[in-house]
Amino acid sequence: MKIWLLLLVQIFNCQQMPISQPQHKKIPLKKYAKTFEDKTKQINFLTKYQTSIYNENPKFLPSESIETNSKLEAKIKLKNYANTQYVGSVGIGNPPQYLDVIFDTGSANFWVNSKMCRDYSCQSHATYDHNKSLDYRELGYFINVEFGTGEIKGEINEDTVYIAGIEIKRQNIGEITDEVGDIFVQGKFSGILGLGFPSMAAFNFNPVFDNIVEQNLLSSNIFSFYYSLDPEEESQIIFGEVDESKYSGSIYWADVIDGLEYYWLIEVEDIQLGDKSLNLCRNGCRAAVDTGTSLLTAPSKGLAVLMSSITIDCSEFNKSPDLTFIINGKKFSLSPEEYIITYGLLGEENPGVHSKNTEDCTLAIMPLDVPEPYGPLWILGDIFLAKYYTIFDRDNQRVGFAEAVHGYSY
Repeated sequence: MKIWLLLLVQIFNCQQMPISQPQHKKIPLKKYAKTFEDKTKQINFLTKYQTSIYNENPKFLPSESIETNSKLEAKIKLKNYANTQYVGSVGIGNPPQYLDVIFDTGSANFWVNSKMCRDYSCQSHATYDHNKSLDYRELGYFINVEFGTGEIKGEINEDTVYIAGIEIKRQNIGEITDEVGDIFVQGKFSGILGLGFPSMAAFNFNPVFDNIVEQNLLSSNIFSFYYSLDPEEESQIIFGEVDESKYSGSIYWADVIDGLEYYWLIEVEDIQLGDKSLNLCRNGCRAAVDTGTSLLTAPSKGLAVLMSSITIDCSEFNKSPDLTFIINGKKFSLSPEEYIITYGLLGEENPGVHSKNTEDCTLAIMPLDVPEPYGPLWILGDIFLAKYYTIFDRDNQRVGFAEAVHGYSY
């Protein structure tokens, strides 16, 4: 979601796809390995906020809000806490300029680094130059994006976008013209392509996928994510179809909550640790299915209950109980190897998620308090989505999960 780019977003230069080729609906995604500094920051960040929750003195994180200041200006406040992201290549303009972007179901606008930006953090990444496009059209809208450690300003204009050979005409694009702060300096990403609902977008502009739907570009208005656990294996986002080779068993569906089409928000009936309910959902629970969040998040009170219910011996963390979400009557479980981060001494060369050296460990869950009407909610991020092949269905307003097929495990 747009509350989540934490630490650093790092990207892979995916192979560009010439538009003269037949349409391909699959985009390869690559995940860069975290640096030692990234891993250290992640561990420190998690333990800091989990400690404050456990001590019943939570340092609440600001939730996302969207505020329109005038007809032609919007301000979006973001909180960043994801560290590494899966990215793929898209083309912008005519002829297309290819940039690597994050495909994010937790945000709705499409924004990229613009050639107009003269800041170092912009110029150190690939940028979009609208002067090179025959299809560019100025709209005259302005956007201000506030992060916890910086700020981004830009314009919303219009151009043609190419995704996996699909040509999307008249797509609104946020061109970043100013970047303040260091959140993107060390990262290499060039933009975020939001796949959330229009109600989340600045000025209620159509997100990219809504324009795909309106322009009738797919046989089925769905997209799906497969996240590989093997650094050498390709991850992918697939538009218009489901790749049956990437999952086993049945697909289990959950409807997006009616009237709350903002996040991809679904109902959770129960949350269990092992075979015992945490009794967190007596009045109902919600979860946002979010490809823009690398970990999990929980309401601070719910995380406090979870932390008080589990004792982890980091030397034998894999003996901890499974964490299970019951969604539409089906159990979706995460093993301790999947929801616990283990790491060695910070002086070790390669500590990080699921290290074989278990000097210490922590839950891969951040506290986040989202207000009504959408919250309180949990966020099912990449840790969950790597386990379950995930399908986003706009024709039927639902999300589908199936057991992902992996040739590699933690």
